[in-house]
Amino acid sequence: MQFRLLENKARPKWEISRWTYSPEKKRAIKETLGSFPCYYSMVSRDILDKCTTQEKAEVLEWWRVTSEAVNRERVRSQVTKLPVIFKDLATLLDVIQDSPEDLAELKNHAYALKDAVSKVVRRKSRQQKNQEAVNSVPA
Repeated sequence: MQFRLLENKARPKWEISRWTYSPEKKRAIKETLGSFPCYYSMVSRDILDKCTTQEKAEVLEWWRVTSEAVNRERVRSQVTKLPVIFKDLATLLDVIQDSPEDLAELKNHAYALKDAVSKVVRRKSRQQKNQEAVNSVPA
């Protein structure tokens, strides 16, 4: 199986193809199974229908690894923007500090952010404790 990113500025696509041996031509030929836009959340059903069971497993594993990497990169790029966001927030606070209505609104958003961060931290902590419990159970 071959997975290629087709660089198209407007809409980049993934192309999936395979090499098969052609007895009449006495050589390997490339068979393109299809392509789909990068923003899709799944591999196209049309492509999977053309695959053997083993090829389907390979394509789905490639997609799982690829989409995880893309999501990690998306999160990483958002995290690197946080200092700029905080700087803008500091400027905003300087501007709205004299308006009680704006401060009340900001306070509500601050509580929502705090709650969201707390949920993530608690969930990660629970996952880590559960993993430690699983790892400590004797076989």
